[in-house]
Amino acid sequence: MSRLLISDDRKAIIMLISGGGVEISCNGKPMNFLTANTTDAAQEKHVPQVTVDSKKVSVQVGSVAHPMTEAHLIQWIYLQTKRGGQYVHLTANDKPVAEFIVADDDEPIAAYEYCNLHGLWKADIT
Repeated sequence: MSRLLISDDRKAIIMLISGGGVEISCNGKPMNFLTANTTDAAQEKHVPQVTVDSKKVSVQVGSVAHPMTEAHLIQWIYLQTKRGGQYVHLTANDKPVAEFIVADDDEPIAAYEYCNLHGLWKADIT
């Protein structure tokens, strides 16, 4: 996947699609790379659950429903594919689920989600 970076204040996340070797900063402070599944939090509420049905990919965040409030929510779900990826933005009014359609010449590789309190989580798709 392209690499994700987060600002020091956790208010900005960017995707580095290609390249590297340069410092990327926000408000004069270096941004840090995000690493999935490193936060000490309930895995059952954060690890994406993925179902693949032909070209339709459904992603549900957690085996137990994740809260979706203004103070604690899943901000987005990203489906990584061999040829790129797809992104769904969520709000506190949404359920922590997303559905994607993958092109005929593509296939899903991994699902990511970002919790505003517990960071980035990933599930590989085999």
